[in-house]
Amino acid sequence: MMNDQAFFSVDIPFESFGRTHSLTLLVFALLLGVLIVASKRLSNRQNLLLGRLLSVFMSVSVMVWAGLHIFFERFNTAIDLPLSICNLFALLAPLLFWNPSHRRLEIIYFMVMCGTLQAIVTPDLYVGFPGYGFFKYWIVHIGLVLMVIHHLLSFKLYPRPKAMIAAFVWLNIYLLSLVPINFWLDANYFYLMEKPVNPSILDYFGPWPWYILVTEGLAFVFFAIAYVPIGIARKYFINPATIHTAQTTE
Repeated sequence: MMNDQAFFSVDIPFESFGRTHSLTLLVFALLLGVLIVASKRLSNRQNLLLGRLLSVFMSVSVMVWAGLHIFFERFNTAIDLPLSICNLFALLAPLLFWNPSHRRLEIIYFMVMCGTLQAIVTPDLYVGFPGYGFFKYWIVHIGLVLMVIHHLLSFKLYPRPKAMIAAFVWLNIYLLSLVPINFWLDANYFYLMEKPVNPSILDYFGPWPWYILVTEGLAFVFFAIAYVPIGIARKYFINPATIHTAQTTE
């Protein structure tokens, strides 16, 4: 049973593909199934409200986590700022998802389905259940995937092939903006300054800066793979007349 001391702890280990991770993946699958059914049965207004509530919940979870970290004097600007794609999207979720936009969502789609979904399967998590960091991590990552799929199904905002290029360009613009931040804070967000201290897949991609270029190429390959189910659905299962290409409003 969860207690206050355990909830505020950051010393509880997390084991990838352990019991807790497996149960979390099961919860994710159940939530995804419920969301798919709900998105088809709810009205447009109800789906809009559901998306807005989820966006606020994700944003608040990031702010609460940061507040607790600051309160316990654990917050380190070199590693704890919400500058990862997942944490940034979650923090800004009310701005990004309040009024569903086709152009905005199709860019978010590729980043979430390639980055966030991977973080669910192979989590970079150092705090286990029931630490507050554990809850924030899963609320953010599961929430983003659910949000994107919900918008795809509810508002028919299916990405176009050219959105892969747009997403790749925006990703690189964001990464370039992190370079001066890393210098200023003596940080290493997105591992742009050096490889992780612990062994990682980046060790196989050569020294700096070559591992960054290799990762860039892989990112675009993953973007293309993420489009495959959308392309198949567009060709065989989706009526083109139902696809929305403009901002969806109430």
